[in-house]
Amino acid sequence: MADQCPARFPDRACVAALARGVPAAQTTAGRMAATVVFGGLLVLVVAGWIAALRRPRRLEITEDAVRFVQRNGQVATLSRQQGDELRWVKTLRGRTWRLGLTITGTGTVMLLGTFSRKAVREACLARGWRFDDRAIVQR
Repeated sequence: MADQCPARFPDRACVAALARGVPAAQTTAGRMAATVVFGGLLVLVVAGWIAALRRPRRLEITEDAVRFVQRNGQVATLSRQQGDELRWVKTLRGRTWRLGLTITGTGTVMLLGTFSRKAVREACLARGWRFDDRAIVQR
């Protein structure tokens, strides 16, 4: 299961700002500033997209383990040897809540990034994992 496509809003916002900002600027310096700022932001967003598409995060769900492979190759694993009942975990990281997965009774939490809760649950159930539907909230 590959990570979902990045949001399209930032690139569209940069293109709109570039298209409206350059012609609306009153001076040559203003047009150049708009071009440099919003053109530079657009280049950064596109470069980020390319990097995300070339090396997506993966969630590998098998009968024996659930593995989350980061873009840098780092792997987090939940093994069936620890148990076969999974539970959702909501973890507060900074000011945002992150969705994670744990094996009931262990302290190991695997954060799932942007993977869909429904898709993860269906894939795990299809491979014989069980779910305890009570979520754990960690602050």
